[in-house]
Amino acid sequence: MRISNEETGMMNNQSAKALKRSEFAKKYGAIMVFAILLMVNIIVTPNFISSITIYNLIIHSTTVVCIAMGMTFVIAVAGIDISVGATMSLCATVTAIMAENEYPIVLCVFIGLLLGGGVGAFIGVMTVKYTIQPMVLTLAMMIILRSAARMVSNAKTVQIVDPNFLGISGTSFGEIPIQLIYILVFTISFFVLAEHTVFGKSVEAIGNNITAAKLSGIFSDRIVVFVYLLLGALSALAGIMAVSRMQNCNPSSVGSGIELEAIAAVVIGGTSMSGGKPRVMGTLVGCFIMSIITMMVNMNGIDTAWSMLLEAAIIIIAVYIQSGKGTSVKKVKYQKAYDKIAGGLIDEK
Repeated sequence: MRISNEETGMMNNQSAKALKRSEFAKKYGAIMVFAILLMVNIIVTPNFISSITIYNLIIHSTTVVCIAMGMTFVIAVAGIDISVGATMSLCATVTAIMAENEYPIVLCVFIGLLLGGGVGAFIGVMTVKYTIQPMVLTLAMMIILRSAARMVSNAKTVQIVDPNFLGISGTSFGEIPIQLIYILVFTISFFVLAEHTVFGKSVEAIGNNITAAKLSGIFSDRIVVFVYLLLGALSALAGIMAVSRMQNCNPSSVGSGIELEAIAAVVIGGTSMSGGKPRVMGTLVGCFIMSIITMMVNMNGIDTAWSMLLEAAIIIIAVYIQSGKGTSVKKVKYQKAYDKIAGGLIDEK
């Protein structure tokens, strides 16, 4: 029997509603989770609503925001980098050792950023030229870079005494820490890059369909290499800011576990792990969510293992929402019907 126009219209409407719900979850899911966490903490966490809490939230979020902004673009081109913490460690160690030997701080920071960008570019080239899976490649790089950081410092903690180095994260303007300015600069810059530049649109096109992007004239290989280079440089900057705040550099602990927080923030923010549109504002909210979870655990005297469990659970939920599993059955059902209609043949019995 033939499918009537009324039935076809109904299927179209139901499919459109399902896709709208999925898109709504991707766009606003992070904000809803953030609001829920705020309400829970207001109720259960003593002295949560205070200027100190806001100050600590900003301070803790800065390095995660720095890396997560770069990670947003890497994931948007369907890539991944789990070596960012190790990149932080190596670049921060090199920068700290140079500062300890009284090199100009500008030169120290420049060399650190150059090293981070070089690591990122290497990962990008190996990914696009030799088609090595980024997960496997960056897992190997994580081990190599962390080991290199320990060898460079002879497995010792480097003390930071240069006031210019300490000022990178220790400066404040009255009650406003410089980290707030960093967060604003990162967010505004990457939002403009994602939403209002050809580069941002090219990243989205590559993530959606790299073959189509190449056929449309986009230099996809160059863009993929550049987003990895950018992430590497941002990882180096995050490492420099982190050790400046801590006033010492321990190559074994700098950046440890930050790759989980950064990836979680990006996924929670709505950027799909399979590639597509980079959602910068969602990433920012995701970073605050990660920081609030950590603060909630610490302020309530809960074992830190629980914060890791919560972060992992949120990642799983976010990926599930992105996959659209809640509407997949309907979409498959409707797609089959549309295919038959397009073919013009449905069994007439």
